[in-house]
Amino acid sequence: MGDQQTISSVGHCDLALGRLLGATLRLEGETAKRDAEILAIQKRYAPKLQTAGLVIGVLESQIQEFYSRHRAELEVDGKKSIQLKYGLLGMRAPSHPALEPLNQKWTWKEIGAKVKELWKSKYFHKPKPPGLNKNKLKDELTADQLKECGMKLETTESFYIELNRLAAPDEVATAEAAA
Repeated sequence: MGDQQTISSVGHCDLALGRLLGATLRLEGETAKRDAEILAIQKRYAPKLQTAGLVIGVLESQIQEFYSRHRAELEVDGKKSIQLKYGLLGMRAPSHPALEPLNQKWTWKEIGAKVKELWKSKYFHKPKPPGLNKNKLKDELTADQLKECGMKLETTESFYIELNRLAAPDEVATAEAAA
């Protein structure tokens, strides 16, 4: 490191500034060298990474399209997924569906008025009205009650793929070669 001497004069302070300047310039120089090497590595790998990313995107789209077309035969015994040798695929509903207006006709102001008409202040935040307590609405009202007030739960499912990363490397290489 450097010595831990106390600066005791203007001359010593100026020498310390000179050492600080030298250390700062060395740090900046080494950082620039490192950044140049990183940039060279990024440039060298960019085409392969881009190609792999494109292949992944195409395969994911093809798998999702296949699943969508064959959903009825793939989803057995009420399961919305299928376990295959190299991974699991399926449909997943959100764990916390969003509460949203039923359609364009309903605004949050109109929804608030309807909720107030039916249940007074039960579904409004306390002590600071007039904000709707959407969590309480979602927890306590049925779908029909929500609809009557111009709301619905957004439960759109999303497709997912979970790769089996424990597959033996030689099996994966065989699968890639077969493609």
